[in-house]
Amino acid sequence: MKKFQELRKKANKFIYKSYKIQEDEEKIALQFHYQLDEEGQISDFFHQLHLNKNKKMSTDFAMDTIVFHIGLAEAISYYKIALPQEFIIRCGRLNEKQKKWFEKLYFNGLGEYIYLNSIDVKQDELVHFTCKGEAYEKISMQTQENSIIPIGGGKDSLVTYELLKDEFPDAFLFSMNPIVASKEILNKHPKQAIELKRELDLKKIFDFNERGYLNGHIPFSSIVGFISIWLGLLYKTKYIVLSNESSANEENIIYKGQKINHQYSKSIEFENDFRAYIAEFVTDDVEYFSFLRPLDEIHIAQLFSTFAQEHFFSFRSCNVGSKRNEWCGKCPKCLFTYIMLCNYIEDATLQKIFAKDMLDDSGLQELFDGLSQSEGVKPFECVGTYDEVNYALSQKYKAYTKENLPYLLQNYKPKNIAYDLHVNYEGQNNLPKKFKENLKSNVEKLNF
Repeated sequence: MKKFQELRKKANKFIYKSYKIQEDEEKIALQFHYQLDEEGQISDFFHQLHLNKNKKMSTDFAMDTIVFHIGLAEAISYYKIALPQEFIIRCGRLNEKQKKWFEKLYFNGLGEYIYLNSIDVKQDELVHFTCKGEAYEKISMQTQENSIIPIGGGKDSLVTYELLKDEFPDAFLFSMNPIVASKEILNKHPKQAIELKRELDLKKIFDFNERGYLNGHIPFSSIVGFISIWLGLLYKTKYIVLSNESSANEENIIYKGQKINHQYSKSIEFENDFRAYIAEFVTDDVEYFSFLRPLDEIHIAQLFSTFAQEHFFSFRSCNVGSKRNEWCGKCPKCLFTYIMLCNYIEDATLQKIFAKDMLDDSGLQELFDGLSQSEGVKPFECVGTYDEVNYALSQKYKAYTKENLPYLLQNYKPKNIAYDLHVNYEGQNNLPKKFKENLKSNVEKLNF
């Protein structure tokens, strides 16, 4: 906490100075200019997005409103260096309602960062926005009844892709700095592929980190959200179809009264806030929702095992190993994914996918306890709930005799969890009717 106060006093002003939209016949690029004032010494950061143009894209609209907002979402990667309270916006204007919205996003989206850096700060103390620019008008255009599906390379977005590809064959597939797994899907549909290159000013960020400034998790899905709205406008496409499940709503820990959720920007709370903000201040013509919201991770694992066999050896959810196109076999995401799939994919195949029996790895005991024991801190990764983990483990336990239990199950006590596998389609979700009907029909085939 003391270090945070010292750094915040030393670097006490963050400035969103400008954005540029650069376009030629082949590509469109967005460049954002931020500054951090460190005792009167200004450090400049330049952040860029690059997108190749094609005939399906149209730039015949004034895109300043959405590009300005992308810059506000992207700014958090640089703002987090010192968390200065004063945030000056020189290239646009927010009204008081908009300021409150971004104060909430920054506070909750940086919740994990705040917790891990032992920072004691309230939402109304974290950041104050001061605007020096002009306000932007909402964008209005005629969009088509088509979809853009972000593809991350993990099992969730692949389930969305598989369930929708026949009914919505013209859907666009979007990936930002795609890994091998997501690139494979884009390559199958070159006419529908949207590949965006995102370039952080990493050298300058690392320089600050080396000097003792802070680092940590950001609400990356909120960045994807604003960028996807921009793509919806460029492609005149109505639906942005995310793949966030109900399990993303559970916090990792409660810290000083705040729910700390690694997946905050994947939660239904953020989704509802984001939809309302976009409709009021950006555009009514592009709609953002999560197709998998009615489902738990258990449901998604079973759907994946049934509908996505061709992806068994290509999908990657491991953040550590994804760039090397492998499962690291040592992180919470690897172990969680293995546990979710262990009742639905036969052992030999699963062990081939992960290059070992992860339930028989004694070195994973601490991670195993973090995923299965609710009195601890749930690992800060995109993992499901304690009930889901214990339901899966308790079901898997029944497949062994006491003599052949893998290491991690030898001291595990199965739980008598009355886990409700029923899918509540009328619960909190924002699915348009035709998407809800598609999900229902596919889920019903598995008799959950």
